[in-house]
Amino acid sequence: MSIHNENRNGIEIIYPINDLDSITGEEVKQYVSQSVTKAKGIIVNFTKVNYLNSSGLRELIQTLKIVQDNNKKMALSNLSENIHKIFVNTNLYRLFDIFEKVDDAEKFVK
Repeated sequence: MSIHNENRNGIEIIYPINDLDSITGEEVKQYVSQSVTKAKGIIVNFTKVNYLNSSGLRELIQTLKIVQDNNKKMALSNLSENIHKIFVNTNLYRLFDIFEKVDDAEKFVK
């Protein structure tokens, strides 16, 4: 498995490991699909992500839709400078709620 997770006060925090590509992105999406109804919100923590490609972005967008369809909030946190640039260059920073720290993301999704 390419992800780890923790539940903090009812909020699911997902940690993709190394690359966020089609495979890891699908794992994130499947995990969120199974846990979103019980969770207060979802955070994808990028602390351990070294690489993000277009397939990973596509899976994140689909994951966001799943979360929103369940009337929950999703946030991204701890993006590296290079990964943050990808969100800026693709204008996806307008679609996602991005936070520097997981604690700030946690306050948002509650």
